[in-house]
Parts: sequence; C-alpha cells; structure tokens
Amino acid sequence: MRMPPASFLALSFLLSTTAVQAQSPLASPAFAFSGSGFLTLGAGRMLGGHRDDVGNRECPCYPVDYGQGGIYDGRGGLQWGPDSKLGLQGTASLTGTDLSVTAQAVMRGARDGKTNLEWLYASYRLNERITLQAGRKRLPMFYYSDIQDVGFALPWTHLPPAVYGWEAVNYDGLNLLYQDHWGGWSSTLNLLAGGEHRKESGYYKITDGRRNRTDVKWDNIAGGDLTLAKDWFEARLVYIQSHTRKKSVTGYWDRGLGDLDSATIDADFGPAARQKIHGIALNADWRDWLVRGEFIYISHPGLNYRDYAQQVAVGHRLGRWQPTLTWTRYKQGAVLDQGADPAAMEAWTVRTFTLRYDLTGTSALKVQFDDKREQSGPDYAYRFGNSRLLTFTYDRVF
Repeated sequence: MRMPPASFLALSFLLSTTAVQAQSPLASPAFAFSGSGFLTLGAGRMLGGHRDDVGNRECPCYPVDYGQGGIYDGRGGLQWGPDSKLGLQGTASLTGTDLSVTAQAVMRGARDGKTNLEWLYASYRLNERITLQAGRKRLPMFYYSDIQDVGFALPWTHLPPAVYGWEAVNYDGLNLLYQDHWGGWSSTLNLLAGGEHRKESGYYKITDGRRNRTDVKWDNIAGGDLTLAKDWFEARLVYIQSHTRKKSVTGYWDRGLGDLDSATIDADFGPAARQKIHGIALNADWRDWLVRGEFIYISHPGLNYRDYAQQVAVGHRLGRWQPTLTWTRYKQGAVLDQGADPAAMEAWTVRTFTLRYDLTGTSALKVQFDDKREQSGPDYAYRFGNSRLLTFTYDRVF
C-alpha cells in the first residue's frame, strides 16, 4: 500500500485541524484579508480491466486528471496520490477601495506533493455590475472550471475525465466580468483574453509516461462564457479560441523501443495550430433531484480530427445521502479530407456510480465506481483498454 508523501500528510493534518479565520486583519489597518481552504484525501484501487503496458504504465489504467497527470494504474494495492490535494486561497482588499488581490495554491498527490499557483489576479470593481480582473486564472472551458479542485463542491470523487481532460487549465491575461438580471434571469457574462505556457504538461505524462516532458503553449486565447439561471434551472454557454503549440523535451514514448524515442525530441515549439472550443452546460436542481449535463466540441482547422465530449449525471438527495449515476463519452472525429485515418481515432465511454454522505455542512465522504469501455480504433497509439476503478474520498472545506 503506497502512502502519500510525508510533507503532504503533515500539511494536510495541520490545515484540517486549523481553520483559516475569515476577515482576519493584516498588519496594516488599510487592508482586510479573507481566507479559506479545501482538502481531499483520496484512495483508489483498480478492480480489473485490460492488462497491457501502455505509455510506460502497467495497465489496467484509469486517468482521473489529465491536466495534472493524475492516473490510477495496475500496480496493485491502494493508491493515494491521483485524487488527493490540499488548497489554500485568500483575498486581500484595500479598505475603502474597489481593489483586491486573490491567490490560490494547490498541493497535489498527482504531482508528488508539488504546489501549483492556480490563481493570482487583481480585481477592480468598476461599478455594481462590471469587474475588471488581470492575472492568472482558471480557463473557463467547463462548468466546474473555477472549483474543479474543491472536492466538497463536486458530486463525484473526481471530475469526469472524458470532459475535463485537456492539456491546459489556466491562463494569464485579462477578463471583464458582467453580472446583471435580465427579465427574471440571473446572468453572468465573462470575456477574456490571454495565453498559457505549461511546462511538463500532465497530459503527456499520462500518454507518454512519467519521465516524459512536453511543454505546451496556448497563444492568443480569446473568448467568453455566459451563464443564465432562474429558479431550479441553469444554462451556460462558452466559446474560446486559441493557437496551440507543443515541444517534446524528452521525446515521445515508443512501444517498440520500450522507451522514450530520442528521435522525436523537438528543438523548438512546432507550428501553431488553431482550435475553437464550443461548450454548453444544462443543469437542474429541482426539489431533491439534480441533473448535470455538459457537452464540448472542439474543432482544429487545418488538422485531421475534431474532439467531442459529453457527460450526463442524475442524482437524488436522501437526507445526508446522495447517490448519482453518470454517463460520459469522449470521441475523436476523423476529418477525412485532411487525410485522417478513422482507425487511429480515440474513443471511450464511462459509466459511473457515486454515493456521497455529508458528515457536516463542510465535509463529506464519497465512494465511486467507474467502468470504462475502450472504443478507440485499432491503430490508436494509446489504447488504455477497459478498466474498472473504485475510489474513496474525504472532502472538506475550511
């Protein structure tokens, strides 16, 4: 049984027993500070599936966080790292002004206890409806983007990787936030622009092994999202476009060699490829029922494939208990006039059952079973195959 790093355990214990006091004054009376944190202690075990060596990993395998390299594999026993994380966030406000600075840092078992700075941005409230923000933020591709690390706020032990599985999840730049009410609907419009440079992308550590280092750039990011909510219904639309480039520092995994192929090392970033991200989320919280639906389509003009991802979840609250059934799917579509090979496209579906029990208003236990079905073409290079995963989490906010 593999345990998480000692530093991760120590810091988790310290922060799980010490609440961060909201509105705690800083040394200078001109500032006010509010802080909070979140913790997920997770454990999982592969129950079975296709046995093979894929991308220098002993499978059956189940990726749970492509952005951070979180994956369960077939080495046996409980695995603690992929879902475990600890985060702290705080906002410092200049008293008597509309200016504030927000930061969030997250330490992850998926990254062997390393800490990522996920947020660091300044906000200036122009008026009651409009706020200007600048700095590092989450890229709002998905409904749960802003809170994707806060396990207590999610109905699952981990987000569905078929939808929430991409190589970049943050950006550095500007955004304009507009909040209002339109005809009885609560509305939020967010416009953004910026870029992202991610060293050692977790996505490629999943597909090409732990020793792989692939750097990723998303340039000229621009787009926005619109959320409309009324009573028990909420809808969200998103459109984001960018140019993407990558550079393999170590080379990609070659199954024939059984190692990283030095011939595939890149001297510099490759040519930029365009991508256009379209998304819609439709959610309902009606009486004791909850429904979550999210659909993503990504086109890559000039390339030979498109991405399709969707998930539908239905849950029911029974006092402190909440069972949820989820179906998710990811599929690449071949663009034949660009020379694509349909047999080399990736595809898979997952059926999930989650049972949540709320211990308190700030903590919960969850158990989840994921049944993944491989549907990729026979020539797809990273066929992880069928897999069955059982995970447990203790989630807390403080």
